[in-house]
Amino acid sequence: MRTYFASILSIGLMLQSCGTEKEAFKHYGPTAVDSAKAISLDEMVKQFNQNPQQDTFTFSAPIVNVCQSAGCWVNVKKTDGELLRIRFKDHFGIPPKTETGNMAYFHGTAYYDTISVQLQKHFLEDGNAPQSEIDKIVAPKIELNFLADGVLIPTSSSKQK
Repeated sequence: MRTYFASILSIGLMLQSCGTEKEAFKHYGPTAVDSAKAISLDEMVKQFNQNPQQDTFTFSAPIVNVCQSAGCWVNVKKTDGELLRIRFKDHFGIPPKTETGNMAYFHGTAYYDTISVQLQKHFLEDGNAPQSEIDKIVAPKIELNFLADGVLIPTSSSKQK
């Protein structure tokens, strides 16, 4: 009887630990994200710049800031200090109060785009930037963008920094 009870207990603990890993992240968006296939942000940028026809990636990066209006975009920082804005396909969003600094996983498409003065200012306003920073925007800007169709963000019980 003890062996039977010990076996049941062991199986229960294994099943619980398997479920814990899946619960460590919250998924957003229509596409599943396989974190095991993620490359670094810098590697994604390098691969895209070498071969723009290869534009679909899964990468990981810590979130720097989040749209405070609707959670419709996040920024991550490249090693050169520049920010990469990640927008969400079909306007899905993440909670605006998502904590920054946590490693997240993104799946989607990289592309270069010209960002108008109006849109640059809009992004800064959504990010609660000071007016002095918003006023500095005077010209359109060509920049790398990413349109995510899936995102994994750590839950509050599994912070990964």
